[in-house]
Amino acid sequence: MCHTPAKHMRRLLFLALLLSASSACSACSGSKGRIQHVQSARVHAANGGVRQAQEFAAAVDGAFKAGDYKKKAKAGVIDAGEAMQAIDRVLPMAGVDGPTLVAWRAVLLLDVGRTNDAFSEYNRSFAMGPNELAGTALIDHYSQANRPDLAGEVCAKTVPALRTTDAKLEMIARCRKRMNAISPEGEMAWMSPELVDWYQTENARRLGAAVEADNARAERQRQEQRVVRGMEQCSASCKERGLYCQNNCRHDPLCDQRCVEINRACLDRCESKAYDSLDR
Repeated sequence: MCHTPAKHMRRLLFLALLLSASSACSACSGSKGRIQHVQSARVHAANGGVRQAQEFAAAVDGAFKAGDYKKKAKAGVIDAGEAMQAIDRVLPMAGVDGPTLVAWRAVLLLDVGRTNDAFSEYNRSFAMGPNELAGTALIDHYSQANRPDLAGEVCAKTVPALRTTDAKLEMIARCRKRMNAISPEGEMAWMSPELVDWYQTENARRLGAAVEADNARAERQRQEQRVVRGMEQCSASCKERGLYCQNNCRHDPLCDQRCVEINRACLDRCESKAYDSLDR
């Protein structure tokens, strides 16, 4: 059925409105889920410990980062305040997690626009004990302020405090970039000889492992190609023998059927041999 231009335009407009409504509903659903997460985290933090307080702070920060408080700034300030109260309540018993909890206070202060207070809390957190959250913020701050000397000091204390090799390598990469240097030596000026040695050794190990993995992958592909070619040759041989068998049947249906079965068994052997080769 043909449609007039006017009808066609109305159909397109209707579809556009449907798509727009669908996108809006999806965004509302995401926002609603995050706010519900904040409410749930608030309940758990009320009678919980260090982990619950941190999860409450992370939930509020996630809602801020997603823009859920843009149209309700007062609610954002209230939620951030309650999350900081939850942190303050458990801070005396936080032990080694204390520095990270204080860093979360800084994150929330930054969310509500209290930049100077946030910077003070980041410094307090890092003074209590080097940690990734405060270290990352301070490194970025000093880099933007064109103070690579201070950024380097924070880097030198942060990297050893990280628990995993991946986290250390990621932080070193961040620090090298934030030094704003023009040479590798300048990027790594803050690193101790021991850290440089560890860094170079770990990079060499990973590079060697990557090369070995690539070589193994390439050899596996070559092996698979050999197996495929072998199976193709085997299948072609089965087909040739099957046709020869059928040509000798002289229109005998039973003989012809036996030839078909023999051909199938031959193909099965080809396939089984190929799988065995791949397993090896």
